[in-house]
Amino acid sequence: MMDTKKDLLHQTHQRIFEIIFSGKLSEKEAVKFIDEEISGFGTTWDEKILSKKDYLWILENTRNQLENYRLEWNSEPFSYRMLANDTVAVLCDDVKFFSPTANREKIEMYMRYTGVYEYSGEKWLLVHFHGSKPEFVDSEVDTFGIEHLKKKNEELKEEVKKRTSQLEESLNRLRATQEQLIHSEKMASLGELTAGIAHEIKNPLNFVNNFSDLNVELIEETFEELNKLESSAALSEAREILEDVKSNLEKIKQHGSRADSIVKSMLQHSRGGNGKAEKVDFNGLIKEYVNLAFHGMRAGKKPINVSIDYQLDEEIDEVSIIHEDFSRVILNLCNNAFDAMHEKLNMTKAECEYSPKLSIRTYREGDKIMLEIEDNGPGISDEYRSKILQPFFTTKKGTEGTGLGLSITNDIIKAHGGELKVESKTDNKTYSRFIVQLKKLRQ
Repeated sequence: MMDTKKDLLHQTHQRIFEIIFSGKLSEKEAVKFIDEEISGFGTTWDEKILSKKDYLWILENTRNQLENYRLEWNSEPFSYRMLANDTVAVLCDDVKFFSPTANREKIEMYMRYTGVYEYSGEKWLLVHFHGSKPEFVDSEVDTFGIEHLKKKNEELKEEVKKRTSQLEESLNRLRATQEQLIHSEKMASLGELTAGIAHEIKNPLNFVNNFSDLNVELIEETFEELNKLESSAALSEAREILEDVKSNLEKIKQHGSRADSIVKSMLQHSRGGNGKAEKVDFNGLIKEYVNLAFHGMRAGKKPINVSIDYQLDEEIDEVSIIHEDFSRVILNLCNNAFDAMHEKLNMTKAECEYSPKLSIRTYREGDKIMLEIEDNGPGISDEYRSKILQPFFTTKKGTEGTGLGLSITNDIIKAHGGELKVESKTDNKTYSRFIVQLKKLRQ
C-alpha cells in the first residue's frame, strides 16, 4: 500500500473518532466518511444499525451519553490488517473515557472500537463498526450491555424458576383435586354404608330403650303391690333389689338415648340434605356435633384426652341455618382443633404439663350471633394464618389432608351470610380461635 493511501486511512479513522466521540464535525461532514449501507453495533445492547439513517441516530445518542466525558485513544491502532489488494482494512483501538469534573469522584469507562473500511473513489468509507468492552477491563460503569445482559439472564432464570414453581403448584393442585374426588366418592359410599348401619343399629336400640321404659314402669307397679304387704326383712331386701334394678334400667335408658342421639346425627350427616335453611336450636346443635366430633376423634387414629368447656349463651335459642351444611362447619373446626392439640401433645416434653382443652362459646354481638371454637394447641403462624382459608392449602404431610376442609367451611359460612375470622398466638400461652359470625334471626 502506498504511504499516502495508508495515511489517508488513518486520518479517516481518526476523524471517525472525532465524529463519534468529540462532536467536532457536523452530521453533514460526518456522512462523507460513511458508506450508504453501513452496519454495526454500538456500545449498548440495543444499538444496532443497518443504514446511514440509523448511524445518524446512534451518532446523536452516543454524543448525548458522552456529553460530560473526555476521550483518550491510541495514536495508532493496536491491531491492523489489510485485505483484498489494499482496498479493505480492519482497525481496532482501545479507548478510554473519563469524567473531567473535579468536584466529583472520577469515573472511567473503557471500550474497544473496531472499524471496517473500504477504499472507493479515492477515499476510505466506514462500512461496519463494533463497540465492545475489553475482557480485561473491570469498570464499575458499564455502557456496553454486559451488565444488562447479565441482568436479563438472571431475570430469565427467575422467570423460568417462577414458571416451574407455578407448574409444580398446578400439578400438585390437580393431584390434590383428584385425591379429593376419590375421597368424595369414598365418603359418599361411606355415607351410604353409615346410613345402612345406623338404620340397622337403630332398630335394636329402639327395643333397648322401649323395654327399659317398660321395665321401669313394671317395677313401679311392683312397688305399689309390695306396699300392700306387711313389712318384713325379706320384703325390704326385695325392695332394695328392685331399686338397684330400677337404677340400672335408668342408666341403660340414659346411655341408650345417647346412642340414639349419635345414630340420628350419623343419619343426618350421611344425608345430602335439601339445602334449605330451617330454624334449629343453635346451642343444641353445637353441643350435639361437638360431642360427635369428640367421640369420632376418640375412636380414630389419634385419640387424646380433651376437656370441653361450654360457654353457651342461653338467650340464643333458634337460628335459621342449613342443618346438614352447618354441622360440617362444627365438625371441621373441631377436628382441626383436635389435630392441633394432638400435635402439641407430641411436641411437649415429658416434664412439661399440657392439658388439651377445647372451649366452645356462643354469644350475641349487636345484631350478630357469634360462635367461637378455641383450642390451646400450638397456634398458627402469621405466614400460615393468611393462607389457611385458601383452597388446597394444608400443612399436613403426604395425603393426610387436601387443604379443602377450612376452605369449604369458609364457603358454607359465607353462604349463610356470615364471616369466618381466625385469631391465634404462637408464643407463651398459645391458642387458635375460629370465630363464626352469623346474622341474627329476624322474627
